[in-house]
Amino acid sequence: MQTALLLDKNYMALSIVPWKKAVKLMVKGKAEAVSGSAIVREVQSTSNNFSVPSIIRLRTIVPWRAHMRRMKFSRKNIVIRDDGRCQYCGERLGKSAGTIDHVIPRSRGGKTDYANCVFCCKSCNNFKGNRTPLEAGMPLLQNPKKPTFMTLYRHHLANPPNEWCDYIIGLRS
Repeated sequence: MQTALLLDKNYMALSIVPWKKAVKLMVKGKAEAVSGSAIVREVQSTSNNFSVPSIIRLRTIVPWRAHMRRMKFSRKNIVIRDDGRCQYCGERLGKSAGTIDHVIPRSRGGKTDYANCVFCCKSCNNFKGNRTPLEAGMPLLQNPKKPTFMTLYRHHLANPPNEWCDYIIGLRS
């Protein structure tokens, strides 16, 4: 799938969007091409031809705190954050083979958020039951926390286009 890097007005990386969304943002006037970015795709419509750039920039400022709020809580994001591994036994699982476990059970006041939910295998989830990891004697491999842009998009960033490296912190050596 061909994608484009989406930046805010201050050139801070927000996300990676499919080329169709990039075209929609540009047609609506909400985004513009970043000069010098490579062309991902040529698109023809009945009235216009579009060159979809590899990097687009929003025309509006997105407050810094909004960058963190953009990481919506979802099962998919938990699986990506935990790299598809059970956070108790370390077994690599398929997307649908695992479950989402509340570290502090909901019956004990645990919330459904990034800081309290982990991806785990069904056998570990059943064994842990309605206990905390300490009570069950099952330490977590890593403490759960809200994912960052780099965490969620690392599969896209393994071999990013060269022009993206200037906009994503940590990619340029």
